[in-house]
Amino acid sequence: MNSSPTQDFPILGNKRKRFGIPWKNRPLAQSLILVIAAVALSACFSSKENAGLQENILKVGVLPDQSKASLIHQHKPLLDYLSQELDLRTELIFTASYDDLLLRVERGELDLIFFGGLTYVAAHKMEGVVPVAMRDIDFKFSSYFLVRTENPARALLDLKGKKIGFGSSKSTSGHLMPRFFMKKMGIEPESFFSEVLFSGSHDRSAYLVRDGAVDVSVANSNVIDRMFSSGQLDPKSVRILWETPPYADYIWAARAGLSKKLRSRLLDAFLQLSRSNPAHRSILARQGAGSFLPASNDDFIQLIQIVDDLKLLEQRN
Repeated sequence: MNSSPTQDFPILGNKRKRFGIPWKNRPLAQSLILVIAAVALSACFSSKENAGLQENILKVGVLPDQSKASLIHQHKPLLDYLSQELDLRTELIFTASYDDLLLRVERGELDLIFFGGLTYVAAHKMEGVVPVAMRDIDFKFSSYFLVRTENPARALLDLKGKKIGFGSSKSTSGHLMPRFFMKKMGIEPESFFSEVLFSGSHDRSAYLVRDGAVDVSVANSNVIDRMFSSGQLDPKSVRILWETPPYADYIWAARAGLSKKLRSRLLDAFLQLSRSNPAHRSILARQGAGSFLPASNDDFIQLIQIVDDLKLLEQRN
């Protein structure tokens, strides 16, 4: 009886093939299979690494402490850089207030967040957000007390009975730390000043004093320096009355559910930013930073104690 070809090795012309691959091309086929397997395995790891991201998009939330245009100017170059380094799309999410930012963190709507110290402490306590990186300036940050240039005051004590403007009630540099330092001077804002206002953001606080709506206002020193240098604020109209002692403030942190591998890659991307690289200079300049450093919850131990003492997490704005 004549033997017939098996199903596994059909005859095509006069060449035997398995799975439609000529025998003489089997080394090539094996290499192709290995490449396909490697790609599939890489995709599997990538999927695991980016687990929890919606449509491979890293959703980034930032403090609404400036105008939308200013926030885009400050953060878009950094987000574009992270997108390229991580091979992910990034999306900048704008929030209506500090409380709205915290609410979105609670809902799991944000993957990477730029917090002020107070909002970080709140989010860490409530949702276990994980520290990633801080700018070099954030370990020794400060606030400015601003007055109109023609104001004769030379110290805060000269402003008794006047109006003061803070930023948001949950702003570290626009409320918490200035209040803390005033308390050390024996100043209780609600009894020392005739009126206490909350502007909601640092640039608006500066404009309040410029426009005469308040006699003194408090704001983030980094924001005010940028406003002076960009011409948004005129030193002929507004001057710095006093700068607070330094304190820790601002941090990039990730939601607790973000994979450890992705958090590690985020940190690496932050740490690789260097002024010696021309492509990085604008990114760092707009962040107001010379470099980024790893962040830890231990960096905010003093702030956590102050937050607990002043009970500011109970306030809403």
